[in-house]
Amino acid sequence: MNLRSAAPVAAMLLVMGCQTSHVDVAKEKDTLLAVDREWAQMASNGQNADSILSYWTDDATVATPGLPLVKGKPAIRQMVTSGFGTPGFHITWTPEKAVIANSGELAYTAGVGDYTVPDAAKGGMMTMHVRYLTVWRKGSDGRWRCSEDYSVPVAPDTTKTAG
Repeated sequence: MNLRSAAPVAAMLLVMGCQTSHVDVAKEKDTLLAVDREWAQMASNGQNADSILSYWTDDATVATPGLPLVKGKPAIRQMVTSGFGTPGFHITWTPEKAVIANSGELAYTAGVGDYTVPDAAKGGMMTMHVRYLTVWRKGSDGRWRCSEDYSVPVAPDTTKTAG
């Protein structure tokens, strides 16, 4: 390769090197786990729907056992306020892991949780144990927000991780 052809290649490599950003995946993982725990605590307290809603993207989808799919913040707001308005309703969850894409723009968390809801068939309240998976997007403001929120019911003894 002569000097004349090496210069454009070097310039291209320099530009490409400047365009790649390094994402500290371990740091983002810790940040996202902290965000998910904070969100869980806020939801468990069940006092401020607007604060809880701020953790979802505007176009988020929520799939909760036994309920229709909920899409978009207005519908999610209705779901949250209805839940908190139900006597005895309670929700808790604990993230077990977070995985961050190398790009730093997408991630997911997974864990276990409980929904306490009225038991229409038997009267009183029932607690449903779930495993969940949430997909997160990092906004232009640098904040992680949940875009996909899915829970599936499980038997109580399966909320512990095997192995």
